[in-house]
Amino acid sequence: MSLPAKKTNKTSETITEYEYRMLNHDMVLKYDDSKCVECGFCHRVCPVTVSIYDEVLKRTAIGTPEEMKIPSDQKTVVDTDKCIWCGCCTWICPGYTLELLINGENKLLLVENGSLPEFEEEIRTLDNGQKVRKVVEGSITITCNEKDDKLIEAFVAECAVDAMKKEGKSITVDKDKCILCFKCSDAAKRYDKIDVRVYRDRFKKVKGEPGSVWNGIMLRVLGKEGKIKGIKSKSQNKLADSVLRLLGRVETEEE
Repeated sequence: MSLPAKKTNKTSETITEYEYRMLNHDMVLKYDDSKCVECGFCHRVCPVTVSIYDEVLKRTAIGTPEEMKIPSDQKTVVDTDKCIWCGCCTWICPGYTLELLINGENKLLLVENGSLPEFEEEIRTLDNGQKVRKVVEGSITITCNEKDDKLIEAFVAECAVDAMKKEGKSITVDKDKCILCFKCSDAAKRYDKIDVRVYRDRFKKVKGEPGSVWNGIMLRVLGKEGKIKGIKSKSQNKLADSVLRLLGRVETEEE
């Protein structure tokens, strides 16, 4: 096998390992489908993006099979041709679904070098026993004009952390359970008479004074990704370039 090499290994029914092997350096992004709550955070924080013409951020190295245009029965997939194994997705994942191993050791270089902060988090246990964490503060408003009970119940079931409840023709949210993720707001696009507004005001208390990478991630997570336009490739993506430099790597893209 020639090096460097990238490959995808299905190690069990639910676990997939995305590996990047170099001569004396091995990185593995480990994904556990059974823990994924389909929150959408990983797709937003991934620094690798491709924008077509004047559209807002569309493609990253990680996301749902539909977003990534990769056929799969997994909830989330990784495009190894684009992934730079930076660990941003692992750093924010609410469901502890992702793990980055560098030479077999669980570590995040962007946290160690101060580019990404450690942050305060709220950990809660779901009804099925799974632990998830809340990493942002904010609020959520749901407006329901739907009269069909089955459609309302179907929408309530979209929530991965069971934070929504149908009450008559209305939908209420348990703020103690809600992690302010992207799943219900994305799902609402398929429901004509249900509107969801999620306001992610800030991350939980952070430690340190991180720089440009952190600023770029805040823009995307806090709902301002539409302001970042005109990205045609990884080499033109300032956030991706910053991450690669901080990781001590230089990456070029073929014409």
